[in-house]
Formats: sequence, C-alpha cells, structure tokens
Amino acid sequence: MSWILWICFFVSLLLSYVDQRKTLKLKDWMIIIGAFLLCEFYVNLFGLLIPVGFIIGLIVMNKKKTFLYSKALLFGLISVCVIFYGPKISLNEIHELTKANKYTEQFNKIKSVSQFSVESDINDVLSTSANHLKDKNPNSEIPVDDPHVAFSIWVLQHRNVALKDLDWLWYKAPLELHYYWQINRPDPLVTLEYVVFNEVGYMGVFERENTTSPYYLRKIFEFDRLKTNNPQIP
Repeated sequence: MSWILWICFFVSLLLSYVDQRKTLKLKDWMIIIGAFLLCEFYVNLFGLLIPVGFIIGLIVMNKKKTFLYSKALLFGLISVCVIFYGPKISLNEIHELTKANKYTEQFNKIKSVSQFSVESDINDVLSTSANHLKDKNPNSEIPVDDPHVAFSIWVLQHRNVALKDLDWLWYKAPLELHYYWQINRPDPLVTLEYVVFNEVGYMGVFERENTTSPYYLRKIFEFDRLKTNNPQIP
C-alpha cells in the first residue's frame, strides 16, 4: 500500500511544476526528481523519523540558493513522513477487510469476530478433537476433515457441551441441542459454516489454497441473528 502513496506523491509533485514546464530544462527535471528521491533517506531512531535526506537537500539548496527545488523537498518530506507514520496496510489486508464486510452484511448485529492464520493452533486442536471423536466410533463414515465437523466441534466446545462421537455430532446434536446448521460454498476455495441457536449464531469461514489442499478455519463471526431467512430451530 505504501508504494501507491509514494506514486501519488510523486505524480502530484510533477503536476505541481506543470505551469513551469516551458521554462524547465531536462536538467531541472532531473534535479527535482533527485531532490524528491533524496528525502527517502532517513534514520529510524526508536520510532522517531530523522529526515536525513531532507536535511541534506535543504543545506545544499540554501548554499546554492536554488529555491526552485524546495517544493520537491517538501513533497519528499511529506511523502516519507506519511508512509513512515501511516498505518501499514497491505493490499491483501484491504482485500480481507472487503471480504469480511461482505460477510457481515447478512447479520443483524455482530457480537464478536475472531481471525486465525493457517498456522494458528486452533486448526490443530480441532483436527485432534475430530480424530478423537473418530476413535470413539471407528465405523463412522463422517469425514474427520470436513469443515462442518471442525466448526461444530468449535461451537459446542465454546458452549461447554460434551461431545460423544462423529455420528452424534452430525446427526443427533442439532436435534438434542436445538440448533440449525447450514453450509454455503460461494466458491471452490471457501466454505461458510453456520450454526444458529435461538439466542445466538456462529459462522465459520474456512479457506484453502487450492482444490486439493485442506480447509483451514480463518474467521469466526458471532451474531445475534440473520437479517433475512432466519431458520426454524428444531
């Protein structure tokens, strides 16, 4: 994201000299660009920016009395300060925020949001729990790597419910505990798991790198209810 800001400042600098373009020579343009780039040199002193390049440029400009390039130094100083002190947001983070906003549009009120990386312990913990339930009933045909299994385990453990086995988790738990569950797969790499009780609902976002890789729990939304199409709780 910082490089986009840098380009914006650089283009703005060039545009600010448009009214002088007829009098400026190639050498002048090169010095203007050089003065701007010089400001990129700075020292990070325990989180405090020391604009070394700007100071050097200012000293040289004062000695040579070439104030034509002061604007370039000013743009360079502002650019480096904004990028240094501004929030470090990547394009990927913006993309993730956009997706999160898209998910939250379906809820009436968000109670909490949790985010996890692929390396988060939660995925290993859920996988271990699923295998433990499989050991209780080895004849079960429920796949332990199914996102619905993982998310159901998380929800019920979150609500301090003792788990029996995979078949109970898949078939009987919704009826005994009175909740509704649903799976939505907007694309081959994303699975949305819903578990909705009368008083609260949960949605888990599972993602995978490609169609052959396993799913990982990346986000959990806790909400009060859906805006539309609220399910009938069994």
